[in-house]
Amino acid sequence: MYKNQQPSWSLSKHRMLMECELKWVLNYYVAKWGETNSKSITLQLAWRLKHLKNMYMLFGELMHQIIESEIKTLLETGEVLSEAKIKKLLRDMLNRNYSQTKYGLNLWYKEPRVNPMIFEIYYGGNLDKTLIQIIAKKIDECVSGFIQSKTINEVIAKRNVKIVEAEKYKSFYLDGVRVVLSADLVYLDQNNDIYGIVDWKSGKRSKDDSLQLTTYALYLEKTYGADLSDIELSNEYLEEGINKNYTVDTYDFENLKSIIQASSKRMTELEENLRYPDDKILSTFQKTENERVCEWCNFKAICSDELRNTHMNNFLKDKGRKH
Repeated sequence: MYKNQQPSWSLSKHRMLMECELKWVLNYYVAKWGETNSKSITLQLAWRLKHLKNMYMLFGELMHQIIESEIKTLLETGEVLSEAKIKKLLRDMLNRNYSQTKYGLNLWYKEPRVNPMIFEIYYGGNLDKTLIQIIAKKIDECVSGFIQSKTINEVIAKRNVKIVEAEKYKSFYLDGVRVVLSADLVYLDQNNDIYGIVDWKSGKRSKDDSLQLTTYALYLEKTYGADLSDIELSNEYLEEGINKNYTVDTYDFENLKSIIQASSKRMTELEENLRYPDDKILSTFQKTENERVCEWCNFKAICSDELRNTHMNNFLKDKGRKH
């Protein structure tokens, strides 16, 4: 039985809600219930599907891990960044995930949090040549973009900066709502007492990029008491090799606050449907009509009439004893 929890909001949670209510409830609530063997096969499969990662998402996560490690090493030892080393490391990490996925379906069924599964392999059987070429190009462009970035060459290399946070989940409260975020890099320019936030982007630009940085700025104000005039916000678009700076004002803050309030209110309203029995819950949430969203949805093995029986039967072959 679902119990009311303290309202929480994140930009990723908001985005998913705007995409599809059914995807949102599966990802943030219902799938978690399938971790236990006593639940239905549908929920058990949902728990696994929640942990799928498409190649673009996997690439971005690994790129962020490497950037965090390389910046830490750079600041601690002064070791010059090696483009060849980073590219090799990234390729090795991607290849390792591919090998574990290609031959590890049963392991993923057993424990999806530990054993990876790539979206394109789960649903398509393998990676097509075009995708492999795209990822190879992204490796070259993103690693080069990182090495040559303004953040590395003009901020970290030339200014007296202290890393305050990196890739850590943090939160603050806004009108009773817990706002959750994870900033890629938060630094303090110790000479000028200026805070900065950098978001590394391995993908294309998004209309929500400025909203994301506004959330970070509000976090700095709430947590560190930073003044708007003393906050530097920037996105490093690694694939394009472009740094884009942003400034926020009180209007941006008020716009963000109104979005959080309306979005969290809608989430709270939808959470009431979680009181229905397990086998009734999913039918109470709206499924998007946007085919593009469905095409890239982790949960299409459950939502799609064409895919459901095949994937349920495949899962039952390995986990049928839990039904």
